[in-house]
Amino acid sequence: MTRWALRLGRYGFLTALTAVAAFVMWWVSRPNTDPTALDAAAGVRQPAGVATARMAVYVAPIRAELCDITVKYSGKIRPWETYSLGFEIGGRVAQLGENAEGKPLDDGDPVEAGQLLAQLDDRIFRARLSEAAANLELAASDLKRSERLRQLSPGALAESDYQNDLTQATLTRAAREIALKNLEDATLYSPVTGSISRRMVESGESVNAHATIFEVVENDRLRLVLNVPEARVRELEVRRRKVRDAIASGATGEDAIFRARVQLESLDVYGRPWPSIDAEVYRIAQLAEPATGLFEVEVFIPNDDGLLRPGMVATANVVTDRVLAYRAPEAAVIFRESKTYLYSTDTVDESLDVMFWDIGQASAYRARRIELSDYIDQGDTIVIPASTAHFDNVVLRGQHRLRDGQPVRVVALNGEEAAPDSPAEVAETSASRLN
Repeated sequence: MTRWALRLGRYGFLTALTAVAAFVMWWVSRPNTDPTALDAAAGVRQPAGVATARMAVYVAPIRAELCDITVKYSGKIRPWETYSLGFEIGGRVAQLGENAEGKPLDDGDPVEAGQLLAQLDDRIFRARLSEAAANLELAASDLKRSERLRQLSPGALAESDYQNDLTQATLTRAAREIALKNLEDATLYSPVTGSISRRMVESGESVNAHATIFEVVENDRLRLVLNVPEARVRELEVRRRKVRDAIASGATGEDAIFRARVQLESLDVYGRPWPSIDAEVYRIAQLAEPATGLFEVEVFIPNDDGLLRPGMVATANVVTDRVLAYRAPEAAVIFRESKTYLYSTDTVDESLDVMFWDIGQASAYRARRIELSDYIDQGDTIVIPASTAHFDNVVLRGQHRLRDGQPVRVVALNGEEAAPDSPAEVAETSASRLN
């Protein structure tokens, strides 16, 4: 009986010991979302931020600056003006003007203001001018003789004869002016500096009065015509009025210019886009096009070097406002669950513990989540008004795994770790303090 009681007691003790061990294991490994409470319960001191494992993040500096808010539209480049030119009188084309190579002017040739384009056979006009000049001289002589006779003997010349001589002199003078005008109209000159877009006559051909024989385009300045929907015309008009008020107040610089930056759609031989061109919005249509319902907005483009051509397709980033804001890359911004935010880093001073000793303070980085209540999507960048947020750097890589307040290891975009958060420096400092 004693042996069985001893054996039963031994089994009972082992069973109780197993139950206690199981309870301790469950207590230690149970889920707990409060690390501080767990450490306190276990008698373990919470490690400092500089001693915990930190996620590496790539950070770039950022500062608030005056940012241009733009909208993008496409359109086609057109000449500033197109001139349809012809003779005021009919006749045979005797010669065409010459280009820089001494050849007759043709499509695409540049012309200067006042340059000869074409000339009619003017022999008949010169003869008529000579005839009109002779008739004028005769009529002037008759009128002069009649005036002298009236002075010497007022009754010797009838009033009707004197009026007839006076009328004849006036008519011959008008005929001479008409003949001179016809002779001048026999020569056609370019009214502007530009290029010939079309030549519709050959030397030796006969042309009628007012028939178009040349089309000249003014292309030292061009206009890009954009088609803007009615929903966006209002903001363009608001910007135009701001620019007008700025000019009236004597402002200069970009505030006094309705800026648009034009980019050609074509690429160079290396596949790179051409440099953008600083242009200026100068007209907003008052009425929409009946066929499309869109409003035409014309952008003035300087073309002093003559590299642009009418008919080219281009896009324009039209500046609609200028605000003090941060311009962050779109890749740095997180759009998740109807929330928009990004991460920045702050430098904080934390206690540095080695084993059981507190050896002082050390600087560390912690992530800070910045909610974006107001922002403007500008394609590859996000513009954040300075009045809604304040930060001096932005996390560009590693932000998708961060949480607010998490210790991080800051790495610049060039791959160098930012001071003073270098682990080597922290370890060296700790060793020196312990020694």
